[in-house]
Amino acid sequence: MEKSLKTNCIEEGLQMAKTEANLRRAKEEEKRIGGTVAGCPFRTRFHIMPPVGWINDPNGLCQFHGVFHAYFQYSPLSVHGGGGYWGHCTSRDLLHWEYHDPVLTTDIPEDQSGVYSGSALIEDGKMYLFYTGNVKLPGDYDYIDSGRISNQLMVISEDGQEMSQKKKLLGMEDYPEDITAHIRDPKVWKADGRYYMILGARARGYAEDGSRRDKGGVLIYASEDKLKWNLHQKLIPEKAFGYMWECPDLFELDGEKVLSFCPQGLEAEKERFQNIYQSGYSLLSRSSDPEETFTEWDMGFDFYAPQTFRTEDGRRIMIGWAGVPDTEKAHRNLSVANGWQHCLTLPRELSIKDGKIYQKPVKELYALGWKNEQTADSRYHWDGRTVLLEIKEIGGMFQKIKIGQEENGLTIHIEDDLAELSFLAGGAGTAAAGRETCECGGGRRRRIGRVSGKVDELTVLADSSIVEVFVNGGELVFTTRIYLEGRERDLTVSGAGKYSIFTV
Repeated sequence: MEKSLKTNCIEEGLQMAKTEANLRRAKEEEKRIGGTVAGCPFRTRFHIMPPVGWINDPNGLCQFHGVFHAYFQYSPLSVHGGGGYWGHCTSRDLLHWEYHDPVLTTDIPEDQSGVYSGSALIEDGKMYLFYTGNVKLPGDYDYIDSGRISNQLMVISEDGQEMSQKKKLLGMEDYPEDITAHIRDPKVWKADGRYYMILGARARGYAEDGSRRDKGGVLIYASEDKLKWNLHQKLIPEKAFGYMWECPDLFELDGEKVLSFCPQGLEAEKERFQNIYQSGYSLLSRSSDPEETFTEWDMGFDFYAPQTFRTEDGRRIMIGWAGVPDTEKAHRNLSVANGWQHCLTLPRELSIKDGKIYQKPVKELYALGWKNEQTADSRYHWDGRTVLLEIKEIGGMFQKIKIGQEENGLTIHIEDDLAELSFLAGGAGTAAAGRETCECGGGRRRRIGRVSGKVDELTVLADSSIVEVFVNGGELVFTTRIYLEGRERDLTVSGAGKYSIFTV
């Protein structure tokens, strides 16, 4: 017993020393290039960004003692990612964020290769954070069936910043035999006195000819005490719908049971699955087959890994990563030259209408004191970083919005039931093949989507280097990054409808 206690003390001391060393490196890097990052013209005003370096998945979204907490995958030491930290910021209004020191880093054997995504559970005045600890063993492995260890871990906090010792909840020995080593991103909630954890998974699968064809799915575990977990349900479709599902989320919205997930490996179609990896939701209350009701969350170039949470006033809020994995060869982000890359989306309120989830900016956005800009013509230049355009009574008629200048900008084309975003020279609405891309898009080309009726209203928010487009009250949404210098920030509107331009 005495030896065990001594061993525990030594291990805790080693972990603390590693934690402090990792956090010190992060703070040194933030100090070293913080000035360059802060001076970048592409920094946003109302979107979560990395203090320096790289950001991806939102994690642990919650409201705790009235304060909103957002954690995120953070790589302060590399603008090209690589994980290693959970960054942390807080807000009173979901728009103005205060950044704090990172709260998690790779400091124990169970997460030595990465502190991956996870979630928060608020209970009894404490915050319980769950995440995946990733381990990649050195050697000649495929890191699918061998060489990778995925652990589910938990820490506890009373203030959202200082964390307890890490506790392992699940390891490879706890997963079904047909599940590969790719299992991650725990989302935890409580219902009817029990705790549930949903995990994204990759199951081994084979085609009729015997070739390997893995299938994405989710595992749901249940617990009475948040410590001991048992498999409750395995949802792996009979027919493969992607080879891996990431960042799962399961919640109720207006009486509907919603499964949100990111299926990897779907074949691109002309008007669906236009990104390398997709992100969407299925209404399990309408069909037990997720593919049958699958709808993409966002039809833009930059959206992935969303997570939702419930606010203290009962709203279901979603934040996503304004990026997609493995897109470096497809397009680039021009902020890299200034030492940072990516941001998160604006928080969005979710509701259901006619079997479809609608997204709209959080109500706090409209309390910012926007100034209505009266303009005699259709072109407006904004000096600040944020502009809001609202167009109503379009009636499915032709509408064209240009953000930027004619030779370098984003074109939004509206007609009938179609909405199109284009960074192609010559704008949108014409054949795309062979046309050059505008510099401000970093290689992004064209994305399209359709609504159930005709396009009648449009809300466009441009916050420096991110544009979010909400069509017909959020029935259809596009997110894209855009890189315009201040002198290029023109907004031109032409076509049907009544429009208003606001700045703040």
